[in-house]
Amino acid sequence: MRGAACRVLVHESVAERFVDHLVGEVRALVVGEPQAGEDVEVGPMVSKAHFDRVTGYLARAKKEGIRAATGGGAMEGPGYFVAPTVLVDVPEGAEAVETFTDEEEAVRRANDVPFGLSASVWTENARRSHDIAARLDFGTVWVNSHLVLAGEVPWGGFKGSGYGRDLSVYALEDYSRTKHVMHNHGR
Repeated sequence: MRGAACRVLVHESVAERFVDHLVGEVRALVVGEPQAGEDVEVGPMVSKAHFDRVTGYLARAKKEGIRAATGGGAMEGPGYFVAPTVLVDVPEGAEAVETFTDEEEAVRRANDVPFGLSASVWTENARRSHDIAARLDFGTVWVNSHLVLAGEVPWGGFKGSGYGRDLSVYALEDYSRTKHVMHNHGR
């Protein structure tokens, strides 16, 4: 299951503090071979093609003036390792930290993507959390958390993120066929 938060929209009033905190958390991630120990949180890219694609994205971002607040390229040493990266100063729609001015802009920009698997809303305002979550076009929306999955609730996306649901009783529909048989006992 993939529900990674690769794009973050954060209000401009807290953007600098948020990026500072995010950079600190990303820099603390332990990168290495998965079998190197339980403290490893990020492994290598799955193939040379994957590595080349990701490092190509990062090279293009740098060429376009997008700044890596941390990471931004391949790591030293053997293997297909890319440093955990936070991109800032990005144009609208990029996979990075973007700022917004008001809720309308945030909702429009969040929904303006071809996929709709998951999103999260972070706020201390309960009314805002319900309103924004209802307006987001994603199959799963978390409030003040991200990627918390439970077997009792459906998991699946909207738009280009698919049609089915995993987890919960809704997943049974993918493994079931409904058939109606009517018997007329009169002659």
